[in-house]
Amino acid sequence: MGEKLDRAGRDVDYNKIIGANIRYERLLRNFTLEDLSYFLDISPSALGLIERGNRGTTIKNLCNIADFFSITVDELIKRDVLGICETVDRTSEEKKLAAVETLLKNLTDNELDFVTYFIKELVRFRKEEKDYDI
Repeated sequence: MGEKLDRAGRDVDYNKIIGANIRYERLLRNFTLEDLSYFLDISPSALGLIERGNRGTTIKNLCNIADFFSITVDELIKRDVLGICETVDRTSEEKKLAAVETLLKNLTDNELDFVTYFIKELVRFRKEEKDYDI
């Protein structure tokens, strides 16, 4: 992936656009670089280079990243967050919920059953604690 010209004849650095989009998606979910690199099985230093646009990545990695975030590869390539002066403006709770949602989408059926069981137990425990809190 090298530099190309857009329709207006300007240079487009797709590595920078893709990297910025990966970083944007990561920050939306409040993941650290180390968190994401662990989940994607890419070293933190390599992922950092990709996010900064200093290095490209494989189609396979792009597909894995898009799948992990539940977005399309097209969104990773075409959405230009570099041109948007938008910060990732979500509350801490929204970021945590987005992170949990992303993680849950990447679990197997059995793993989801396991997590569901423990969430139900946590809710029951909190309810019992509240019932005794007079």
